[in-house]
Amino acid sequence: MARSARLSAHAAAAHLRPLAGVDTDVAADDHHDNGQPADARRAPRSGFLPAVTVALPVLDEARHIEACLAAVTAQTYPAVVEILVVDGGSSDATAELAARFERVRVIANPRRRQAAALNIALREARGEILVRVDGRTVVAPDYVDRCVAALTRSGASLVGGPITPRGTTWVERAVGAALTSRLGAGPARFRNPEADAAWTDIVYLGAAPVDVLRRLGGYDESFATNEDGELLYRLGAEGGVWFDPAIRSTYRPRGSFVAFLRQYYRYGRGRAATVRKHPDSLRARQLAAPLLVLGLLSPWRRPVALTYLAVVAAGVGLEARRHRRGGAGLAVALPLMHLAWGVGFLVGLLDDPPGRPGDVDLDT
Repeated sequence: MARSARLSAHAAAAHLRPLAGVDTDVAADDHHDNGQPADARRAPRSGFLPAVTVALPVLDEARHIEACLAAVTAQTYPAVVEILVVDGGSSDATAELAARFERVRVIANPRRRQAAALNIALREARGEILVRVDGRTVVAPDYVDRCVAALTRSGASLVGGPITPRGTTWVERAVGAALTSRLGAGPARFRNPEADAAWTDIVYLGAAPVDVLRRLGGYDESFATNEDGELLYRLGAEGGVWFDPAIRSTYRPRGSFVAFLRQYYRYGRGRAATVRKHPDSLRARQLAAPLLVLGLLSPWRRPVALTYLAVVAAGVGLEARRHRRGGAGLAVALPLMHLAWGVGFLVGLLDDPPGRPGDVDLDT
């Protein structure tokens, strides 16, 4: 009740604050989308609009960066003032390809980590709102519009939408199916593009006021992964995190099972680092994979393995109807996802403790 009251008060205050930023005389259209008036879909088109900086932390994304930036530069929101591509020393043509796009500024990230890249973007940002986009993501044309509108309406400290995997190979489709499967992702709202808008603890990517991010000290650069999850926990105590399914994008999943395994091992370690730093951030659903790994290492490994395989087989049978082109690959992707994340989490609990944000000077 206290959290709801606090968030409601924060949202009310946000509605009373005038939006400063870029002056525009472009009028809002008045047609409807899915039964919603235009002002419910996107930011208002008269007066001052908040200036937006789009930030992309990238490393070796030459295969995907052009599609990503083509979508970013085609945004309907008129007050995108800059696009910062923060490159962690790519060995391919990522930086060169990015530099060809208008409004794009490529900045070096010598520390290579995503947290460091996002802090560099925070230092450099001229916009009032920072919108994060990843190199494997293609955002909808109204993505920034929806982010600004959701921030304005909700009063949240950060808003974001669902993850929508879109693979082209059999492995990519299998990985995408695992990412959105209830057996793989659990009840996390951002894994379901059909979920209703609501307060939550995690979203895909996200947009937030630059001053809020700077006040919190930015991203914790001691985190190799899950820097966004750690920040979301801190933002939850500020104005909260708001999920809006209208903030749409597609994501290109990993193209090999080995890459997927490595990704989720790193994710597990990163989540453990967040739990060590913020014990209250642990959710019961996140214990399932580590307990599975411990069960497989215990004297009861045989019944644990048989029970798990039976659950996976049943889950694959149900999910295959929804993911016709990648459903069969779930039989491989789900165990890899669970075991890699679980092992990573357990290893992460033994890692050196993470540092604290605020070690990086984000003043401009």
